[in-house]
Amino acid sequence: MNLKTFASLIKGGRLLLLLRFKMLFTSFYRLCFFASMTDSVILEQLSRGPVPVGSLTGKFAKNPSLCNATESWLGLGVRLGLLKKDDAGYSLRGFLAKKLAARENDSIRALVREVASLHHLYIMQTPVKLVGGLVWDPAEMHNEYGDLIARSSRTLEPFLFELVDSIFPKSGPVRLLEVGCGHAGYIIHAADRNSSLNAVGLELDSHVAEIARCNIQTRGLQDRVKIVVEDARNYRTPELFDILTLYNNIYYFPVEERIELFRHLRSLLNTNGRILLTTGCMNGSIEFELVNLIHAATKGWGRLPDKNEMLQQLSEAGFERNSAINLIPGNKYYAFTGYRPA
Repeated sequence: MNLKTFASLIKGGRLLLLLRFKMLFTSFYRLCFFASMTDSVILEQLSRGPVPVGSLTGKFAKNPSLCNATESWLGLGVRLGLLKKDDAGYSLRGFLAKKLAARENDSIRALVREVASLHHLYIMQTPVKLVGGLVWDPAEMHNEYGDLIARSSRTLEPFLFELVDSIFPKSGPVRLLEVGCGHAGYIIHAADRNSSLNAVGLELDSHVAEIARCNIQTRGLQDRVKIVVEDARNYRTPELFDILTLYNNIYYFPVEERIELFRHLRSLLNTNGRILLTTGCMNGSIEFELVNLIHAATKGWGRLPDKNEMLQQLSEAGFERNSAINLIPGNKYYAFTGYRPA
């Protein structure tokens, strides 16, 4: 680089600006590379490495273009410090890459992929939609990302299992209704604790509901737990429930419809029946800010609630003894509870 070129970059702080952004590029590339390995057989192969590149390309090993593309992708992983290469082939490198490959970290793999795909999509394309007077289509998001979101939401399981343990009785008959049951993990946890608990799980996504049914069947709970594909706003039953739960899904309902939703849910509870709702609230962690953006910018969904707003809405819907507990200090992630009065 000659002096004239260097001077032109220095002028106006352009060189410093470029260098600062280049530091961000590497972090972005690393996250994208992690996400590209999740839900891929390549991650499992590399975790058992070293793997020759021919084993990764399989039947395409004799195709020069595919071999070059594969080696270029692997080379990027090496450059980013996530893979290593020796004479025997390629393998995972570093704590994060190796832990990501572990099956017990599936929820974290899903979250990484969700951030790199869904979150990135909303950040990049929401301004274009808003300029055109448009918002996102919820059907498109559900069809493509429903299962991924259900998996990633399990990162909150330790906090919610502790909550269930503190609220649900260990014995005696209990009827539970769960709105948005996902893969039924919380229903299964509650049913395992109390052999007299029976439950109905409502789920909008038929694919996710089928996974929930399989999980229920695997645990031998099919006689006590029923999974129903239904919008909670349309659900009717003559049998009332003792506990009604909504874990991390109130933002799938518009703000202006939440009081009416709570009134309907209250009608499904026995006298002194309890509602239990968990959600991130406004101005919380950066992850919840992305949840807020996604749901505020999608047709038929709604922004995150404010803590006091949620307590007020529960009161207006007729619930009493309403309270809020911060489950993750500093994140504004709350558990709200209230009771149906006599």
